[in-house]
Amino acid sequence: MNYMYTWGININTMHRILLYSILALLIVYFIGSLELMPETYGLNNPLLDIPILLEVYWDYIPWAILALSVLDISFKYKGIKSLRLLLKNNFPDILMTAFLPLLLIFKIVKISYKIYKVMKATKSWAKFAHLYQED
Repeated sequence: MNYMYTWGININTMHRILLYSILALLIVYFIGSLELMPETYGLNNPLLDIPILLEVYWDYIPWAILALSVLDISFKYKGIKSLRLLLKNNFPDILMTAFLPLLLIFKIVKISYKIYKVMKATKSWAKFAHLYQED
């Protein structure tokens, strides 16, 4: 039987819905990164003018992609019912889902490094101001 228990939706249909949802979120995330992180792409200024209020929601998009990817893999497993076939046929999906949290950790490290650089520059300016006041 190829139907879910609670929704009554075909597993293949649910897979397509999840696939297009993940694709749409990836496109939105890419467009948002052009606005919020233009230096990542070698740009000096953002290409788009997206309201800053959307930045709060933009941080949740990778987590939504991760949740939908895990849900998609679980539906694929429910349809195949064999872990070996799931790994053989859907290895790229599983690999992407496994690496997504690691990439989010690198994003957190990048933000922390920027904060560290700002703190270090502030400390240097404070030392300079202190030396200037002594003279």
